Amino acid sequence: MIKKIAAVLALIVLIVIAGFIGMYKYQNRRLKPDYFEYYKTQDSVPEGKVGVFVTGLIIPEDLDPVFFYNIQNKIASQIIPWPFRIFAKMDKGIALFDPGRYYEFKEFVPTKLVNADGSDRDIDGEPYIEKYRRGEVIWQPPAKMLHKDNGYFVYTGRKGGMASLAGKIIGKARLWYYGHGIVQKKMPHWQGSFDLITRAMARIEKTHPGIMWRAESAMYYHEMKQKVYELLDAGCETVVLASPMAVFSHFEEFDSSFRHCDEDIKEWEKEHPGKKIKVIMAPPMGMFKPLRDAYTAMLKDRLDTLPKSASVAVAVTVHGLPWDQRPWEAWIELAPQYRDPLFEEVKRLVNSYGFPRTTVMSCQDEFADPVRDPKDKYLSTGEAYWKAINEGYDFVISLPIEFFAENTDTLFYHAIKNYDGLDGYNVYDPISYPDWSVPYTREFVQGKTRIIYNGVPVGKYQHFVVDALYAAVDSVLSRAPAR
Repeated sequence: MIKKIAAVLALIVLIVIAGFIGMYKYQNRRLKPDYFEYYKTQDSVPEGKVGVFVTGLIIPEDLDPVFFYNIQNKIASQIIPWPFRIFAKMDKGIALFDPGRYYEFKEFVPTKLVNADGSDRDIDGEPYIEKYRRGEVIWQPPAKMLHKDNGYFVYTGRKGGMASLAGKIIGKARLWYYGHGIVQKKMPHWQGSFDLITRAMARIEKTHPGIMWRAESAMYYHEMKQKVYELLDAGCETVVLASPMAVFSHFEEFDSSFRHCDEDIKEWEKEHPGKKIKVIMAPPMGMFKPLRDAYTAMLKDRLDTLPKSASVAVAVTVHGLPWDQRPWEAWIELAPQYRDPLFEEVKRLVNSYGFPRTTVMSCQDEFADPVRDPKDKYLSTGEAYWKAINEGYDFVISLPIEFFAENTDTLFYHAIKNYDGLDGYNVYDPISYPDWSVPYTREFVQGKTRIIYNGVPVGKYQHFVVDALYAAVDSVLSRAPAR
């Protein structure tokens, strides 16, 4: 009898395990259709009236909670696997921060608490700090799956109306990205990105008269749909999707901006029976040499300032993703066409100066860390800095090749990992970047080594990026049959 019961229990356990595995695979299945496969096999010859829609993950100049709410939801849905995403989307209560200590790793006693809206009081008018003193506010430690993540507080007396992690990212953006972290309290990314898009499309209008175009940040879904509909309502029969990005990825284009656009187009088609819209995805800017020229021009200007007797290391950096958890990522297949030629051009440029000792390293700002890369398979930007420091280089220059205007990643979120441990870096020190037409640079001195963040191609370097975006869009439009 006991053996039969044990056998039944074992069978139940096996069924539960098999069910969980099946559910895990189903919940974490890849999105269909795969727009990267569509991109590789697409018919890229425009037909009829053509419209161009340019979109990318463009960060607003002033704080907009909607943008950061959508970012958090995107990360929870696409990066965090089930069942962990269930917890990432939970409303545990109201996310709170001490406005003077908004990036802490260990629990501490706050002196003031504010919510995502910046208010220090709940809807009942009572200060959150009083609720903390009564034990109604708890410390939420940093996420174990994120390197250098910060903790925050949560008021558990009522729901916050959104995922607590969304409240966390909005509150952090308010206090850090658009608050104490920068003197100007504004982000350059929106202006820089739309200036790039407008200049490139102005050239397209001259080369291809009559072309209609629209542009929008990929995190503003309603506005994207409105502008896509404007192209279709105006009679566009082909829509060319383009993005001001060096390399496309599933995370930002094929499972996000391009997917959303195509879904909007399909919805429009259902509303207009008999109408069929051709969708073409223009190639990324990195497929065209002008983009590489932007970074080699910036680097040359920097190298020109260094003494000929100096030993020089250059860190060629990309954003990064958790590649081992996303081996199917389009970025992995597309990046070599841009990154590798640029890497070789950087090496040739550095070698041409005759410095006594040089090295060029390929690294990434995110996910090459002890949490996501425990075997140290990938070189992080911070590791590249310390490698140059420990090897006694006089200079190490950081060349970020996937950004074209400073944003919350370059100025803040990546910085806290990249500059970790460097003398003179303090997360609470505000930066000042008043002139967005000049590349923003940062310098640190560690021992005998000077670390230089060389900035992104704005101002006098932006024309290279404009040329690259123009070339990407023109490579499709020029295929259209002559009229």
